[in-house]
Amino acid sequence: MQDQGRGLTGRGLQQAAGAGRWLADQVGGTDVRLLSSPYKRAAQTADAIARACGLTAETDAGLIPDADVTELAASFTASAQDFILVSHLPLVGRLAALLVDGQVHDQPWSPAEVWCLEGDIAAAGCMSVAGVWYPVLDGI
Repeated sequence: MQDQGRGLTGRGLQQAAGAGRWLADQVGGTDVRLLSSPYKRAAQTADAIARACGLTAETDAGLIPDADVTELAASFTASAQDFILVSHLPLVGRLAALLVDGQVHDQPWSPAEVWCLEGDIAAAGCMSVAGVWYPVLDGI
């Protein structure tokens, strides 16, 4: 697929840096794992977040747009570690809907949008939205 190799634009790089700054405030000092889709623009975004948060980005082949959301959520349920996921639509919207609402649906999501979810367990309907960042909040 041609889209896999598409990189971020200049504006996209600015948005990734803004997301990184916001996330650094959210996760400062906690043990967080940063996982990224193998697609180029996600990897570039993860690199910006890694720099801002002092993390190392890991590539996860399962974070592609059409991945199985319930399978992905089950893999997080088995872990007690916090995660930052860098991926694409429709996956991120569907995953957030499952974790917050308990069901898979196409949650509206804008480019570079970031959600911070929290809960005792990463399972269907067990998390809540603790914060949201949009590029426009930083004038990007």
